[in-house]
Amino acid sequence: MRVEACCQSLLAEILPEIDPKKEGYCIDVGVGTFAFYCEVFAKLGYPTVAVEPLPVKKLKQITTRHNIRLIEKCLSNLDGKQLLYLGSFAGLFNRNFSSLSADWFGSSGKTKEVESISLATLLEDIKPTQITCLKLDIEGWEFNIIEQLPAIPNHLLPKVIMFEYGGGVNKNQGEKGWSKDFLAKTLNCLSVLKFCGYGSSLMIDFAPRTQEKHFDLRSRNLETDPLFSEQSVYGNIISLKDATIPPEKIQAICQPYYNSSLIDLVVNALVSR
Repeated sequence: MRVEACCQSLLAEILPEIDPKKEGYCIDVGVGTFAFYCEVFAKLGYPTVAVEPLPVKKLKQITTRHNIRLIEKCLSNLDGKQLLYLGSFAGLFNRNFSSLSADWFGSSGKTKEVESISLATLLEDIKPTQITCLKLDIEGWEFNIIEQLPAIPNHLLPKVIMFEYGGGVNKNQGEKGWSKDFLAKTLNCLSVLKFCGYGSSLMIDFAPRTQEKHFDLRSRNLETDPLFSEQSVYGNIISLKDATIPPEKIQAICQPYYNSSLIDLVVNALVSR
């Protein structure tokens, strides 16, 4: 599955149904260098905030063009300065893998001191009356944000939350983003969301020959059914509060992004150049 393109199309359809009057903020945390969810949110007409400690030139251009507020900090579980471990992939610097966790598989030994803010401080700063969507892609640090949700006033809980899981290898290898520690944090994210009242959910995984997976957190026993197949690679989980995802419509949106094999992935990459 082509994860980011599929998820952007999904959110572009889901958010206007959940908040048709565009009253809530959309917050893109961990923007990176290519999948600019903040641009999608802004084009839909939502007030948008982008949180990214190392913004690339293109992101700065997008935020200026679409009147997106850019906060050049890390969203974390504390206020102050923290060390950001700069990302590395295949031995080369790649800021998309930068993490506040020294144990993250994409973290290198190189660090940069950055400003960090807690979720409560972020909300105090932007002062939203409600939040339509919170997107988290922060390389193994997602749980440190999601665990703060129970302390947030109920009316400020995001109507839609999307967070990244896994990474680096297949789940059956039990390493990198699927190590015992990071898998436990992913499952804890789901437990907190369930506690906060999130239900209807959707999983989009990169593994070949996969399709979207629907589930309801309210009826799921996460201790006995961890959701992920042994071939899972990485992906995003989208969870809704006080709303449902119609399976038929979601399937129609996702279908163009299916990949039946690794060969298809290579072909799609070559064609899109």
